[in-house]
Amino acid sequence: MSRYQHGGGIHQAAAELQRPVAELLDFSASINPLGMPETVRAAAAAALDEAIHYPEIHAESLLSALAAHHHLDPCHFLAGNGSTPLFTLFARTLRPRRALVVRPAFSEYQRALEIAGTEIEVFDLDPDKDFNLDPCQLLHQVTPATDLLLIANPGNPSGARIEATTILTLAHALREQAVVAVDEAFIDFCPDASVLQAVANTPNLYVFRSMTKFYAIPGLRVGYLAGPINGICRLREAAEPWALSTVAIAAAKAALQATTYSEETLQCIPQLRSELADGLRALGLHVYPSAANYLLLRLAAAHADEIVTALRAAGILLRSCSNFLPLDAHYLRVAVRTRDENQRLLSALARFFSPG
Repeated sequence: MSRYQHGGGIHQAAAELQRPVAELLDFSASINPLGMPETVRAAAAAALDEAIHYPEIHAESLLSALAAHHHLDPCHFLAGNGSTPLFTLFARTLRPRRALVVRPAFSEYQRALEIAGTEIEVFDLDPDKDFNLDPCQLLHQVTPATDLLLIANPGNPSGARIEATTILTLAHALREQAVVAVDEAFIDFCPDASVLQAVANTPNLYVFRSMTKFYAIPGLRVGYLAGPINGICRLREAAEPWALSTVAIAAAKAALQATTYSEETLQCIPQLRSELADGLRALGLHVYPSAANYLLLRLAAAHADEIVTALRAAGILLRSCSNFLPLDAHYLRVAVRTRDENQRLLSALARFFSPG
């Protein structure tokens, strides 16, 4: 298994299983189970008429919409084709010498830093402490050569939430030494933990955001980066033009206006997550607390890859966490989906685990 393997490979699975995509149940990608907002779908469809023209060079109208949404100047934002290319651009342009990465973490952090020639050190969170971050221990591991701290909130794949005050304390403590980069790809599921608005007065803070998870548009690839104006200006100069299609820009702007959808999501996800967690615990699985739309499971005896392979044959896709270092083959991540879909997963897993 590649250390850079990702969830969401539903098209590959459909080809291998010789089954239509619609017949598969994908718990490997953590996408909002409410599906794409209808207003977003309509905006994307309407934008097709404009696709005969080149899109905006830097998605300028989306930057203005993001600025209004977050009550910041547009110069604080850079849009990208999902947040992953923005990680690569960030590392390639700023070229940190030594990074401290909080793990377990998304594998693309390491790839982006390796491409930039950055020396990587790690700070591993303790599963026996529910992956909760101790900022004092983290700062103790920072060396004089550390010039980048990279952290996800909520954690992926753990789902562990970090309070905004904790991250801002870290940024303040490192303000003369290091950049603090926060991946908030799933923060829309716990928006009060975001530190994005602090980029206006925190010169060493950068925040990566994804719009694909919360608004269920992963195929449209929309993300953005917020940071200090001088740093964002430097990154924009290094960015490739036309990173976002006209359709993606229209969909993203419509998503920012989908307030009813956002409210419904924030009401239903905690309930669905709690119900799924209870069902998994009833099977004897260890389920970690999560603030996101996914749950991390620890298996006592079985190997995650065996469960993934068996359920894949039945058309249910799960995410082994064996390449989320330092986790091993005893960890699984499952998305929170609809109530009926979650029950189908529980029924499938019951074949392997005895109710507790």
